[in-house]
Amino acid sequence: MNWLTQKFGIIDHHKNTDFGTQPIRVLHYMIVFMFNNTNKDFFLNLQKLIREGKFNSELNFEFGEEPIMIENGRFRTPYANLHTKQITIHETFLSYIWCITYSIYVIYLEEIDFPKYNKLHNREVYPIKEENKQLAYEMFNYAKHLIVDYTPWEKDILPNPERFLAENRLYIEQTNGFYTEAVKFIFCHEIIHLELHFDKITSETTDSHYLEYEIEADSKAIESIKAGLSDVQSPFEIAKKTVVSVGAVIGVLSMFFFKATTEGKQHPNSEDRLTNILEMFNFHDSHEIWGIACVGLKFWDNQFGHNFNWLENPTSYKEEYYSIVEQIKSRNILK
Repeated sequence: MNWLTQKFGIIDHHKNTDFGTQPIRVLHYMIVFMFNNTNKDFFLNLQKLIREGKFNSELNFEFGEEPIMIENGRFRTPYANLHTKQITIHETFLSYIWCITYSIYVIYLEEIDFPKYNKLHNREVYPIKEENKQLAYEMFNYAKHLIVDYTPWEKDILPNPERFLAENRLYIEQTNGFYTEAVKFIFCHEIIHLELHFDKITSETTDSHYLEYEIEADSKAIESIKAGLSDVQSPFEIAKKTVVSVGAVIGVLSMFFFKATTEGKQHPNSEDRLTNILEMFNFHDSHEIWGIACVGLKFWDNQFGHNFNWLENPTSYKEEYYSIVEQIKSRNILK
């Protein structure tokens, strides 16, 4: 466990017991642990679902050095299987989530949070490093590439959770925390489908019913996650709530980058899913969660050339966020 205090040199987390071939493999056990411990009663409820035949206890990790896109608009994105009662998730999608998380978080710090803090204190408290921003944008480009074409993650060049310099560990280990929470939200969403919806699905189930199920799955997933948080206003609990909420927000933001539109016949519009989650956590107007949401939407804006009008001096990033959502709807991007 010397890596815990290591300050210089290479940290390599890979073990022969890891399953998979991509660097994200070193976090597979952690996402299972975090999912099982969503809240104090969560694992007991999973056991109950297993006894009732609603949930297969084995998460179905799919492996293969292949892109997320399959064909004809189909993707290797997470889903709950109606017949096997398993939650399936592909290793390339998990790599994609980590890369998206790293990109959004680092750009938020380097382009929003650090400059704001330095300006507030009238000195350079946090140095702004162009190389950090460049790596973040490279990670986003790699994540986008994984959607349509698989290429190996260059773990001796690009940030990754498996092999990195101890000197660069901070952003990587912070990303690990947000990433595990993003995947936990996705798993919790799918478990709601298994618990509440699959018994209702027939050949006659309409799109409006699927839409209703998706909205309920998001909301109840957040309720389960919030049940694992404390109302105690200690630094640890405040930080934990931020990590958990940022993870859930990135879990939804990650779905924006698959297409230029936000509409889905059987899913809510992506901006409505995102807004629902942000509002359920009920943070104050200046909380960093709004800035992180805006960074994610800015990446999407640049990716597809929407050319949104970004406020020059927003009173808060919550104001900025709702301004962009209004533009998404007014420009009929969802159609």
